[in-house]
Amino acid sequence: MISVIISGHGHFPTALKESSGMIFGEEDNLMAVPFLKGEGIQTLQEKYKQTLKGIPEEHEVLFLVDIFGGTPYNAATPYIVDDRRMDMAAGVNLPILLEALSLRGHMPLKELLNQLKNMSQQTFQVCSEHLENIKSAHQEREDELL
Repeated sequence: MISVIISGHGHFPTALKESSGMIFGEEDNLMAVPFLKGEGIQTLQEKYKQTLKGIPEEHEVLFLVDIFGGTPYNAATPYIVDDRRMDMAAGVNLPILLEALSLRGHMPLKELLNQLKNMSQQTFQVCSEHLENIKSAHQEREDELL
């Protein structure tokens, strides 16, 4: 099993966890660790340390953070360097979190990260591109009828 720690600036991690709960219900071994205004990297590292104490030793751990190179990312890096059962991905959003939660019991951490990396390219969509594709398809059908 893979335990998931969501972290990021402000209340984003808590809101993301709450949003996933609306869709999936409450999930075991899903923790939100916010980095709040006025806190430093040491405070966040201590929060991570306390959170990690509650995770079973046999679990792998996935940190999902908001920004690559931000404080939540930097604070988690020492834990990952020292423990092969942990890894991290930056750029978390609700679709990525839902995918991680749905797959985490079915594959090892490295495989899950590959799945999430591929999925991230599919979750960012531009509305105007979709509308243009619909217009083009509609025009092609009209042209075929003529």
